[in-house]
Amino acid sequence: MKTEPLELPLKVEKDLQMPSSGNRRRRASLSDIATDCTPLKKLRLGDSTLQVCGPSADGRPNHDRIHDEAYRQQVLRELELTKLNWVSHGAQTNNLVRKILLNSKQPTADEAHFCTGDEAAMKAELGSVDAPIFTQGQQQSRWDSMRRPISQLFRSMEDLGLDRTISVQVPSRNCQMDSCEEKTLREVRDRFLNGQPTNDPWNLLDLQNPLPSILPSFLEGENCQLLLRIRDAVLMGESAERHIAFTEDWNIWRNVTEWALLSEGGHNTAPHMDSHGYSTWIKVQEGHIGFGWMSRPTQEERDAWMSNPHSCTGGEWRYIILRPGDIVFFTSGTIHFVFRTRRTQTFALGSHILQWSSIVEWIEIVIAQMRNSSVTNENLDSMPKIVHVVVKLVTNRIKTGRVEEMGGRDAVKRFLALVEVRGLSRLMTYRLIIIRLLRNAHIRRK
Repeated sequence: MKTEPLELPLKVEKDLQMPSSGNRRRRASLSDIATDCTPLKKLRLGDSTLQVCGPSADGRPNHDRIHDEAYRQQVLRELELTKLNWVSHGAQTNNLVRKILLNSKQPTADEAHFCTGDEAAMKAELGSVDAPIFTQGQQQSRWDSMRRPISQLFRSMEDLGLDRTISVQVPSRNCQMDSCEEKTLREVRDRFLNGQPTNDPWNLLDLQNPLPSILPSFLEGENCQLLLRIRDAVLMGESAERHIAFTEDWNIWRNVTEWALLSEGGHNTAPHMDSHGYSTWIKVQEGHIGFGWMSRPTQEERDAWMSNPHSCTGGEWRYIILRPGDIVFFTSGTIHFVFRTRRTQTFALGSHILQWSSIVEWIEIVIAQMRNSSVTNENLDSMPKIVHVVVKLVTNRIKTGRVEEMGGRDAVKRFLALVEVRGLSRLMTYRLIIIRLLRNAHIRRK
């Protein structure tokens, strides 16, 4: 069955998809598609559904339901025709993504928050985020508007040399092997700038961010800085001076707090949680990216997925198509997946954060991930150390009377109890200190 491409060739698309103002390795038969298989009409340059959506009149990003549904249909048809060895990583991912995408719907008004920058900042600072936030702009550093962001990404790498190597996910690799191969940056650059469609699309998750500043302004508030405080505590130890950490240690933390994602069209990512209980934001720089998630799962739905993440399709799945300039922010434990049409390369920037107001939710997700590490996209060897650091940070906040900023006295006690039960931290001394501090703080308030 011949299908019309949804998106334009890269040489035309680059003028449409410039950004608006403003160690991770993810783990995927011709059939009865229960959807309309009429070939899609080829979109022309002037079609409003193809152009980058700007904010609506009230400053919120537009949700173009017609375009998003056309994109989903296109991906489904391409998945129907994609041929990979059934024992490959790509075939297993594609099969699972296709099953979920068949049952995915666009979100209702209360399942996705389309926000202005100010509204997004208020939600993030208060910790009142019960669904993904979608907003736009807020990028301080800008690309040259005359060239594709992807070409500028590789240009920024030339100074340090293109013979350096990086891990690349290759879908055709056998699922009994690691999903990644080592490639030189020169090989990656030549392949991406050549821009030819492929049945074996590469995906890079470990690229260093080339821009000096990428954090969206709506996530700059104090409530969203817990992960930065963890980093500082690990790198600085007992010193209050500037960071003197080894380069390797510093780079590990830089790769947690900012990174770049680069993919050829057609590469999909199976449902997973981001590791270490991290919350995540992603901003598209080039191309269109399909972002899907399980909307407000019940405990039963979450448990069912966590017990069998590589084949479970239950729950209520929702999706949005992200365009250049669009940002999605989702909180700890969000089960999400990514899908792409074959014609378009994609490039995004992002990072992880943690919120002080959500320490209980965070530790609950961490415990669940440590019970079954296959639900995440990284190993969790460093998790006990991170939990131990958070306990020290919580203790320091109690000493300075800032209990309410962490959700209140009951939330702190709940956090402490969960950590102790799981034995995730050398906690006995801290437990006694915290209980005493909480009791004293309660007496002072009276």
